Amino acid sequence: MTHAQTDSIVAKDGATMVLVPAGNFIMGSLDGDADEAPSHRVSLPAFYIDKFEVTHEQYARFIAETKRAAPIDWPNGTMPAKLAKHPVVNVTLADAEAYAKWAGKRLPTEAEWEKAARGTNGNIYPWGNEPKKTATGTDAKEHTWPVGSFADDVSPCGAIDMAGNVWEWTASWYDRYRGSDAVELEFGKKYRVIRGGGAIDYYGMPSTKRCATRGRAMPYATYDGLGFRCVMERK
Repeated sequence: MTHAQTDSIVAKDGATMVLVPAGNFIMGSLDGDADEAPSHRVSLPAFYIDKFEVTHEQYARFIAETKRAAPIDWPNGTMPAKLAKHPVVNVTLADAEAYAKWAGKRLPTEAEWEKAARGTNGNIYPWGNEPKKTATGTDAKEHTWPVGSFADDVSPCGAIDMAGNVWEWTASWYDRYRGSDAVELEFGKKYRVIRGGGAIDYYGMPSTKRCATRGRAMPYATYDGLGFRCVMERK
């Protein structure tokens, strides 16, 4: 990898990664669904996160080098050229983990994803506390967009599209937060947390654009609106 500047790097897969500084942040919310509560402080070491979601063309390079099976929405296993700059979708958790390992990275934990999205001030949305009047990647409801299409959807660390375009895999199991009294049959080591919301609602799960919103998916699931981005420790 090459170091571009102190707060960003370029990784093996060509992705720009932005720095999320070490320290505390506010995770969770009392204003959403019960599984978001309680709001609590979490301390994390510094790490880098992909500025954009992993694209079809990045994933195509991974497939070419590893011979892993192509996503089910690629006709005859060939990447649709018109989607080259769109986030790759229809990848399982194992697919996303394999890509991350190939790229010298890993999937973010739920806490890492949320800190990268909302920063240290407890932002409701990546850009602040007021809804955007301009469009974001959650407004299509039928297709994805080229990454970076909505420049206003930028988090405090400089990550783009964290309020939309596609839902994103995390490495964390869907479970209650410490101190929570929420009761969900889905809690436990069954579902993985997905974050971010997307242009396509995930099986009726609406995209709120809020940083604290939690989704869930079976690890083997694939979906037209579910992709991922990666993280890397700061060395």
